[in-house]
Amino acid sequence: MKRIALFFLTACFTAFVFAAVSHAQTGKDGCAREDLVKITDRYFESIQEHKTSDLPLAPTTKFTENGVQKDVGKGFWETAGRPLLKRTLIDTTKCVTATMAVMEEPFSSKTVGSPSTGGGRGIGGGAGIPGGGAGSGGARGGGVPGGGVISADMFRGSGPMPDEGTVRPILFAARLKVEKGKIAEIETIIARENDFAFNAKKVLETKNQDWETILPPEKRASRKVLADAANNYFALFAENSTVSVPFAQVCDRWENGLQTTAADHDCSPVTFRKRIGASINHGPRRVWVDTEKGISIAFVVFGGGASANKENPTGSGLVDCHMFRMRDGKVDLIQSIVGPRAVSMNWPLEAIE
Repeated sequence: MKRIALFFLTACFTAFVFAAVSHAQTGKDGCAREDLVKITDRYFESIQEHKTSDLPLAPTTKFTENGVQKDVGKGFWETAGRPLLKRTLIDTTKCVTATMAVMEEPFSSKTVGSPSTGGGRGIGGGAGIPGGGAGSGGARGGGVPGGGVISADMFRGSGPMPDEGTVRPILFAARLKVEKGKIAEIETIIARENDFAFNAKKVLETKNQDWETILPPEKRASRKVLADAANNYFALFAENSTVSVPFAQVCDRWENGLQTTAADHDCSPVTFRKRIGASINHGPRRVWVDTEKGISIAFVVFGGGASANKENPTGSGLVDCHMFRMRDGKVDLIQSIVGPRAVSMNWPLEAIE
């Protein structure tokens, strides 16, 4: 009898331990990291196979592509090829995953757009492009989203256009929101040849950057620190900003494959403002964090602050997402994908932290 009692006691203790471990890996909304990873993998399989039948979709899933709401299964879903590089943030607290990827896609002049839609009207929806004097959400002078003076030709990206049907790499960002095991939100940003400084091959050259390692607990920054780094980064583009971001002494940033810090390894937007003698009013940010990997991501309309209002809280401009890596309490790497101009990102704002 004592053996039976001991057996049940041991079984109950084991169950308790496993439940505790499971709870430790789950966010307050009930999202386990491994479950979010599996759903993200299934999503990428779905777009590559051009079908949605095997995807756990909520009955009212909302899907946008470059700020335009579409039916699930349409748009890039119909043309996506295999992923060549993926970097994924897992936010177990908010039940969100955000992936930046280099994807294959057959070239089509119907989807690549034109320089005018790829940014020629200006970052903030002004009359000109950065470098042309107008636009940039109220900025004077000219510069790239990350810093540096540019010309109109930069909006065409690099190199000649591929032939129709040629499989080539493009840049793709996807944010998934999961509710009760189902995908409730899908937000995507796609950058192609006519978008700002497009050079997917240069992003592939950064494949050795480590964005995936799970950090030991003592090396992890808090959610607030990671979220503030992403949010305050954009605030620093404005004059008289009172916030700060802890940048590493050597920090590098890539915008659509263009390394904008090659000359000085300085990621601070304050340096950008001093360089071009201008400030930029960005739209409000939506931020998610992965404390285990030490990364955060912000989705924003670049220069959208000038046009943001109650009806359009994100403002109009270039759809954009920036991913930040923090090591030893300092931001040392930034990767961003900058898509075409959109009237709105078509998503409501939410509390950052």
